[in-house]
Amino acid sequence: MKDFAVFWGCTIQARFPFLEVSTRLVFERFGLPYRDIDGFTCCPEKSLVNNIDHGLWELTAARNIAMVEEMGLNLVSPCTGCVSNLATVNKELCHDEAKKGAVNSMLKEVGLEVGGHAALHHLVPFFHDEVGINAVRSRVVIPMKGMRVAIHYGCHMIRPSHSLNNDDPLEPVKFDRLVEALGCESVKHRTKMMCCGQGLDRVDQHENALHMARIKLRELSSLDIDAMVLCCPSCYLQFDNNQFLMEKDGEKFGIPILYFTELLGLAVGYGAEELGLMNHRVGVAPFLEKWERIGGEGSEVGGLESELEDIGVFGL
Repeated sequence: MKDFAVFWGCTIQARFPFLEVSTRLVFERFGLPYRDIDGFTCCPEKSLVNNIDHGLWELTAARNIAMVEEMGLNLVSPCTGCVSNLATVNKELCHDEAKKGAVNSMLKEVGLEVGGHAALHHLVPFFHDEVGINAVRSRVVIPMKGMRVAIHYGCHMIRPSHSLNNDDPLEPVKFDRLVEALGCESVKHRTKMMCCGQGLDRVDQHENALHMARIKLRELSSLDIDAMVLCCPSCYLQFDNNQFLMEKDGEKFGIPILYFTELLGLAVGYGAEELGLMNHRVGVAPFLEKWERIGGEGSEVGGLESELEDIGVFGL
């Protein structure tokens, strides 16, 4: 496998560093050749920068891509928005030589050039396509059999499909296959492909953002699931933090939110404390307690309840 740079984006390292920890641990457990690059900027975020200056949005994304290409690497990101933005710009430049030439004339001033030959992967399709389902299954030491989870793809993991080519944009399957390889049941639900609504918070529409989250959370509350699994920091912010705010106001959902790298990390043998699960706003203890019961006495999950109490993973 070719070495790859990790593009963390702004949100994970600034707001959810425990998600960075779980991602690094998973990379290390699978022996993946990842690299950190100094000098990355914001991807940049589409709804803010692109709506103000499309040319600046393209130039900023192109600079990040050019840094990866200069080092002869591919790119992998645990942020859906970052990959979507970078891949969209990359596709535009590859199909418009005049535009690419104009961008490269500016990048030349900092000694860079974008060619469009680096592979840009989101973490989920990267594990499905590059690491492989069989490799994932072979690393599982504590199967998740009996755990019912709802997959949330989010808007940008698979769209725009013409730039990403990750999966079927209407009926994707790769995320489902990965969690099923861990032993989970991927529960069908009507709102599976619905936008989380977190972008509304960026334009001062907090109540509308909560309303969109509420629609999905209400459905999942009726389906007897053990967790929602996702792999986007904006979606995580919406369903963990904003669910917590709604519960403070008296609404009760109790849906644990797990990042893909946290679920995978648990399955391949990392502990709840190592993965930072005590940092979730909505407690994940119900998920872990059921997993312990299913695992049975004497398994590597045994004794988890006392550990959860010690590290405060029942929620903040």
